[in-house]
Amino acid sequence: MNVGKMAALAGVVGCAFLAVTPTWTQQPATSSAEAKPSRWQAEVDRLDDAFRARMLTANDPQSNWIAGQLARGDIEAEVRHFAVARVASPANRLYLATLATACLEPVQPRLPECEAVDRLADWATRDTDNGWPSLLLADRARAHKNPDAMLAYLKLAAGQPRFVEYWEIGSLEFREAVRAMPVEGEEAAKLELAVMYAIPRSLSWTNAARATCNGNAVRTTDVRAACAQLGAAMRERGSTWMTRLIGGRLVRSNVETPAAGAAADQALAALRGQIAACARATGTILDGLEATDATTRAKAVADWDRWLKREVVVGEARACEERVAAAK
Repeated sequence: MNVGKMAALAGVVGCAFLAVTPTWTQQPATSSAEAKPSRWQAEVDRLDDAFRARMLTANDPQSNWIAGQLARGDIEAEVRHFAVARVASPANRLYLATLATACLEPVQPRLPECEAVDRLADWATRDTDNGWPSLLLADRARAHKNPDAMLAYLKLAAGQPRFVEYWEIGSLEFREAVRAMPVEGEEAAKLELAVMYAIPRSLSWTNAARATCNGNAVRTTDVRAACAQLGAAMRERGSTWMTRLIGGRLVRSNVETPAAGAAADQALAALRGQIAACARATGTILDGLEATDATTRAKAVADWDRWLKREVVVGEARACEERVAAAK
C-alpha cells in the first residue's frame, strides 16, 4: 500500500473502518482516498530510506524503540531493541508495554530478554490502573487452565479506570523522530512517513479478549458477567476507538437477555456513528497535505501535530470527540 493510501487510514480515519467490519483486528477498508496515490510518494520513499539507515545505529531509548518497530517480522531484533529502550528508560510505559507484548509471542526457545523477567507481570505491577495487563493475565490463566485466576483477572480488568495501549504516544514518537531527522524534505512528506510507520499495530489484547470472552468454549455465568462488565468498561473508558468498539462487541457477545442484547446493539450503533463523525472531522487534514499551496500544507501539518499531541493527553477517542464538537 502506498503512503497516500495509508495516510487516508491514519489514526481515527483508520479506526472508522472498524465500525463496519466484524473482525477483531484493524482491517483497512477500500475507500475513495485509497484510489489516489500521494503526490509525495517519491519524496516519502527517499525519506524512508534515510530514516531506516539512521535507525541502524540506534543509540538512545526512542531510536531503539523505533528500530524495534521497524524490525517487524524479526522477533529477536524487535525484543532486543525494545529491551534496550525499556532498561534505559524504566519509567516509560510505552516501552514497558511494547516489550511485554512482544514477549507474549510464542517463540521457542524463549528469548533471553523475555526469559530473564516476567515482562507481563512487570508491566502489570508498574501500570496498575491500566486494564490491558490484567486482561492479558486473564488470558494467560485461561491458557494454563486456571479458571479461577482467569475470572479474578477479568474482574480486575473491568474495574480499572484506564484502557490505554499507548498507540497515541507511539505515533508521536515516530512523528518526533522523523521531524528531527537531519535530512531536508517536504514537511507534508515527513508527516506522511510518520503516519506510515505508526499504522501497523501488534495488539495482543484483541486476541486475549476474543479467547477469554468471545471464544467457542462454553463460558460460565460468572465469566459472562465479568466479560460484559469488562466490555462496558472498555467501551466507556478505552483511549482508542478500536478499544471502545471491541468493548461494545464484548458486551453484545455476553448479554443474558434479549433486552440487554438490544441495548448493546443500540450502544454499538451510537459508537459507529461517533467514529464516522470523527472520520469526517479529520478528513480535511489529509486533504490539506496534498494541496499545491505551501501555506495550506503548512496549516494542515500544524493541525495534525496539534491533534496528535492532544491524543497523547486525552486519548484518540476523546480528542476526536472534542474535534467533532468544535466543528459544530
